[in-house]
Amino acid sequence: MRRCLLIPCLLLASSLVASGSGALETRLDALMETDMRAGRIPGAAVAILKNGALLEAKAYGLANLELGVPVSTRSVFELASLTKPLTAAAILMLVDEGRVALDDHVSTYLDETPEVWRPITIRQLLCHSGGLAHHFEEQLNGSHLVDYSTADMLRSARATPMDSKPGTGWEYSDLGYFLLGVVLEKVTGQSFEQFMTERVFEPLGMTSTRIINQAALVPGRVAGYTVVNGELRNNRRVWQFELTSHMGVMSSLDDVIRWERALARRRVFTEAIVNRMWAPAYVFYEDENTDALLGYGYGWFVERQGGHSIVHHSGFTGTHYLRDLGTGLTVILLTNRDYPAGTATGVVARDIARLVDPSIPDDPMDKD
Repeated sequence: MRRCLLIPCLLLASSLVASGSGALETRLDALMETDMRAGRIPGAAVAILKNGALLEAKAYGLANLELGVPVSTRSVFELASLTKPLTAAAILMLVDEGRVALDDHVSTYLDETPEVWRPITIRQLLCHSGGLAHHFEEQLNGSHLVDYSTADMLRSARATPMDSKPGTGWEYSDLGYFLLGVVLEKVTGQSFEQFMTERVFEPLGMTSTRIINQAALVPGRVAGYTVVNGELRNNRRVWQFELTSHMGVMSSLDDVIRWERALARRRVFTEAIVNRMWAPAYVFYEDENTDALLGYGYGWFVERQGGHSIVHHSGFTGTHYLRDLGTGLTVILLTNRDYPAGTATGVVARDIARLVDPSIPDDPMDKD
C-alpha cells in the first residue's frame, strides 16, 4: 500500500481543471500518465497555448505525498532556473530605459570587482559567455548552508576561479545571473523582489508569484521531491538566499500562463525586449545550408531546425517552458520532481507539444 501512495495511484487523486477540447484533453491525460510514471513525477501542472490563447490547462498528481494534497493550477512551484528568463527580461527593461547598456562592464556597477571580472560585460552575463563558473555558493563538507546573505554570496563569488577568459566560450552560470541581480539592485535602488513585484508580477496579475522565502507561509506551496537509490525522497531544498536572481522565483501555472500571454501580446515586455531575448547571442552550432542553429539568447536557449524556431528553458526542480516562435505554440510544464532521469521535463514538454503539432523536433541538446 505504501508504494501506491507514491506513483501508481497519483492520477486517481488528480485535480482536473480548465479543460479545452475533449480529444486533446484525453490524449494529454494518457501522455501525462505514461510520462509521470516513467519519470517518478509525483505532481505536475501543464498548459498548452497558441499565440496566448489557452488550449488546455490541467493538473495531475500530488503536491504533497505525505498529506495527499492534489496539484491544482494555483499550486505554487519553485521555478528554479526558469527564473533566468525573468531576470533577463528585467535587465532588458533597464536597457530599454537607458539605465544599463549591454556593453557596459560589470565593474561599472559592482564594488571591489576582481581584476579578472573587469572585461565581463552585461551582454556576456546574459548569454553565459562571461567565463564565470556555474556554482559558487559557500558549502560546508559538500552541503549548502541554511542562510546566505548577498554579501556572503559576493564574497564567495569573488573567490571562485574563472572557467575561461570572458567572451571566449560558453559556460552555463548561476554566478552570472546572480551578478545580474546585483546590477539590477545597484541601478534601481530596489531589491530584486521589489523590482520584480512592482514591474512584472503585479502589472501582469501574477498574484501567486513571489521570490522564494523558506520561512514564509505560502498558500498552495508544492513540496519538492527527488529519487535516491530508486526511492522518492524529499529534496530538502531548505537553504535561503537574500538574492535569488538566478533561481528563486516561485509561481503557479495560472501565473506562468499570464507571463506567456504578456510575451505573446507584448505587455510589459516590449518588442525590443522580446526580440533581444530570443535572438541567438551565443551560437553553439550553425549550418547555413539547412538553416539549422543551436544557441543561447538572453535567458533562453534558442534553436532552428526542421522549419521550427524554438526557445526554451528548464529549471532543476522539474520545470520547463517551450515556445515555437513561428506558430506561437507554447507548452508550460511545472513538476515537483528534481530532473526526472529518463523522462526529463524538456522531453515531456516536447511530447506534449507534439499532441498539437507532430512536427515539433526533439531537443538536439538532449542526451537522454
